[in-house]
Amino acid sequence: METSAQVQIDAFFSSIKSWRAAYAHAYLHFMGVRTPRGLTLVSARIFMEAWEKNLTTISVQAHEIEAGVWRIDQQNASIETIVEALVTEGGFEVPGVGILRLPSDERNGLFVAPPVLLHPEGINAGNRLAVLTIQGSDTGPLLRQPDTDWRLKAAEQPYESLQELCSDFGLGIHGRTTIEVVARPVVEVLGKSRIHGTSAELGLWLSKNLETAQTRLGYRILDNGRVVERGSIPGSDFVWTDDDHALIGRASMKVPAGSIVQCIASIAGHAHHVYWHADPAFFQNPRLAVFSVADPNREILRRFLQPDQLKSKAASDFEAAIAWMLWTLGFATATFGNNSKVSDYFDTIAVSPNGNFLVVECTLGLLKADSKLSRLSNRASLVRNALDSSNMKHVQVVPVMVTAMPKEQIKVDLPSAEENGILVITKEDLIAALDADIHRPPNAELLFTRAAAAVEDRRTARTATRSPATQ
Repeated sequence: METSAQVQIDAFFSSIKSWRAAYAHAYLHFMGVRTPRGLTLVSARIFMEAWEKNLTTISVQAHEIEAGVWRIDQQNASIETIVEALVTEGGFEVPGVGILRLPSDERNGLFVAPPVLLHPEGINAGNRLAVLTIQGSDTGPLLRQPDTDWRLKAAEQPYESLQELCSDFGLGIHGRTTIEVVARPVVEVLGKSRIHGTSAELGLWLSKNLETAQTRLGYRILDNGRVVERGSIPGSDFVWTDDDHALIGRASMKVPAGSIVQCIASIAGHAHHVYWHADPAFFQNPRLAVFSVADPNREILRRFLQPDQLKSKAASDFEAAIAWMLWTLGFATATFGNNSKVSDYFDTIAVSPNGNFLVVECTLGLLKADSKLSRLSNRASLVRNALDSSNMKHVQVVPVMVTAMPKEQIKVDLPSAEENGILVITKEDLIAALDADIHRPPNAELLFTRAAAAVEDRRTARTATRSPATQ
């Protein structure tokens, strides 16, 4: 391995050394093509975990395509050793699977990217994710389409597509063969933290292999949209108990009635998890208070936003949930998608207090499926033309594509969306809004301004990175 590649690998593991002891569990997720020499990897991820996972899917085989999950015994081989072996000619042997190897060639030699110590996917979900990415040869010769998808359809355990297979095994599809090492959070805000009246019962969830004295719970208290207090509680001030999986620390503090508390779990001076808590009996968002009459704990909203795609009403439920969410955030909404007489025109239209428009298209899957991107662009143009013809050229229009899928699974479609000025909202964005944004006083105009700015920034960045030959 070249020195520059080894430097990046060393930098990744050095960045997590302060809490490395927490990663008592590790899992190799992989998908590849079987050859006489073993399994040629197309996509693989090593997840470094502080807590043991319940594995529901272990292996799948469809002709020469195989995917699986293997629990790594770190007593026999360290993560570093496995990574270095996977990228060598000899590969790494997994019991019951055989030799796994990441292919590279003269045209696409082994490339190790600088580690991303705060991955955007984690940030969107309020988590610290450190990711190391290693890439090899092009995937095209290994997985020819549409033949690959049709081979998967014919498998004993059939899959609709390569995309679905990778999703089931927690993998991404890239233009080049890829191995990623993902280091997850090792300390989290306790989900059972509660605010009741003026009392906040807060907590931390910590790996048993770490020192409680290194932890800290930071907090920001918001009242009527303003930060009224900020501070932190050191690990030494928590009362710690030991359960079957982790250490749990609890502490209490006084807060203004009806306030919202942002909690930040950190260790060794590094934030790992951010979570918002509010008293369910008090609301700073009057729209959420009204919505809670129909859905007191937002259980229906959360279920609709994370749909089971096999259910017949999943798509219409998802559209309804998006309209509800937009309404609680302060927009005026009109839903057209669930009525056959007008569904060809829009899914949902949302209007900010100043009269600016979001043209919203909803999908459970990929952005380009059923020409959804081009259809959304056309619908936004119709709105734009209607406003212009009414002498309202000052009114802004932003097309928005909302998908129930995580960003990792739709990133192949993002360049097209960004070049066409479409804002893409993914599963991570929806969960973040559900956990935090809807609890705050509604400010749709601010959200619209951010949406319009994000569209322009991403389109400008995308245009700037295109080479003259492709323009």
